[in-house]
Amino acid sequence: MGLFACFARWVSLMFFFDCFQMDTLSLNNDDDYASDNWDSEQEMDENNPVVDESLMSTAEVKGKHKRRHSKCWNFFTIEGDRMPDGKFKCVCNYCNHFYILDLHKSGTNTLLRHSRTCPKTPNNTCPKIDQLVFREMIAVAIVEHDLPYAFVEYRRVREALHYANPTIEFWCRNTAVSDVFKIFEREKMKLRQVLSEVPGRICLTTDLWRAITIEGYLCLTAHYVDAEWNLRAKILSFCAFPPPHSGPAIAMKLMELIKEWGLQKKVFTVTVDNASSNDNMQGVLKRQLRKDLVCSGDFFHIRCAAHILNLIVQDGLSVISDALEKIRDSVKYVKVSESRELLFLGCVETLGIVKKGGLVLDVTTRWNSTYLMLSRVLHYKEAFKNLAEIEASYKSLPTESEWLRVRLICDLLQPFDEMTKLISGSSYPTANLYFMEVWKIQSWLGSNEFHEDTVIADMVASMRLKFVKYWDEYIDILAIAAVLDPRLKFKVLEYCYHSSDPATCKSRMDYIRKRMLKLYGDYKKNTSAHSSQEVEAYALAAGYGGFYEFFSQQAETKKFALDLYLSEHVLDMVANQKLDVIKYWKNNSNRFRELSRMASGCDLDEEDANEEAEESGRKKKIRLN
Repeated sequence: MGLFACFARWVSLMFFFDCFQMDTLSLNNDDDYASDNWDSEQEMDENNPVVDESLMSTAEVKGKHKRRHSKCWNFFTIEGDRMPDGKFKCVCNYCNHFYILDLHKSGTNTLLRHSRTCPKTPNNTCPKIDQLVFREMIAVAIVEHDLPYAFVEYRRVREALHYANPTIEFWCRNTAVSDVFKIFEREKMKLRQVLSEVPGRICLTTDLWRAITIEGYLCLTAHYVDAEWNLRAKILSFCAFPPPHSGPAIAMKLMELIKEWGLQKKVFTVTVDNASSNDNMQGVLKRQLRKDLVCSGDFFHIRCAAHILNLIVQDGLSVISDALEKIRDSVKYVKVSESRELLFLGCVETLGIVKKGGLVLDVTTRWNSTYLMLSRVLHYKEAFKNLAEIEASYKSLPTESEWLRVRLICDLLQPFDEMTKLISGSSYPTANLYFMEVWKIQSWLGSNEFHEDTVIADMVASMRLKFVKYWDEYIDILAIAAVLDPRLKFKVLEYCYHSSDPATCKSRMDYIRKRMLKLYGDYKKNTSAHSSQEVEAYALAAGYGGFYEFFSQQAETKKFALDLYLSEHVLDMVANQKLDVIKYWKNNSNRFRELSRMASGCDLDEEDANEEAEESGRKKKIRLN
């Protein structure tokens, strides 16, 4: 009897454990995470095709039955008793549709399918989505958030989307790649159409660099003023560029991209760094585009100001690298471990120094990182002194004379840092700011040429040599840009030239004036057929057209738009400190006509100008008659 009693107890314990395991399935099994997953429910129903006793209200069920967990019983109720043939009548709780099924043989798959398609079931009230729109939204998200294409195949993502809307149809990563490429092609066509409608010229910037994997890349960016007089910048191409990286090879690639975007007749300038290959490239490119360039390409090549600044400062820093060793060693000492950083932070807090960012170690290829390192170290100067007092292993504390030298170097680099930030702006025009900033650099170098500290003097001498190489003759087109700023005009050129060398001031002014007249003459020639007076006359009331033409002809014989602009007083710099130069030319386009077109880069082809002039002439005659 004891053996049978033990066996009975073991059977009861196994039955209890089996029921407990099924109750906690959703908590212990990661695969059962999505409890509403229809596929998992269907599989469970196939394995357990027995009806739940609690849902058989009047059915007399004999024998032992397993507990049921199918979700179909949230939507169906068994009505009546078991039929003679062993089947049950299962009625939908929402639409009253019923099925006569043998649940022991067929299971609940039929009921589950009905639950998914029943229009009155709560889970099916989710609105049907446009699958193509949804796929495009996911493709845009992949691009914007830099997600992998396999994102659309992540199990948890699919489960979450299915929970939100069971009608979503999923797709694979290859389809996601195709969707992204279609968006790229569509947006490219849109941008090509926008560029074709730009009323003026387009300035290009391009750069090449090599990734850490030694692969070469090329980027081409277009800068222009749109029809609403807003400054725009668009990346036209970012592509792999295998060797050779010679001038002709770069020119061929750029010409290919220019033709692909239909910009052969719209290019104004190309801005590149000072690599010798770029000098050869711009020569080849200019020869191919010469007939469509402004002034036959005299203003085509622009050197990157930020790159020139980098070369000048790098030459200076190479001279004084030994003088900065203690500063670098001090920063390395603090940043080598977390315990030392905490110790240094304690020194800062003890002395009550206001935190101004953390210490940074400079990078040899980035001069502005050296300036940032020096400015931060100077801010925490007293903290380093305190660190030397409490930490015997710190032996790189600069002397007072070395601290003074660091201060001088930092002051010397400050105008370069300010200029780099100013000319690197992308949301405002920078060409008009260039001339004054270059003059400030020249003046700063001149005032420190004979510094009492020999290290500083050697640094300045090295920087002056590089400055003379690139900027002794300021770039013509950027000097003209300063003249087109109504707050500066020729007055700023006169001031800067006279301050640097009074003997050559007049000759330099005359040279820039001739260059500006040549550029203005090219714009005036190309737009001579387009008379703005005719358009204005068309808008006048009947009878006043003749008077307006007579008045305009009298005014034209006196002054051109350029003469009129230069004869007016310079705008007050203080009162117009935040003047938007582009908006100024937009508001004064009727007064200065082709000069405003030159300032914004606008240009009409001769054929287009003639057609527009003929059309406006016909309208004027109709109006006046």
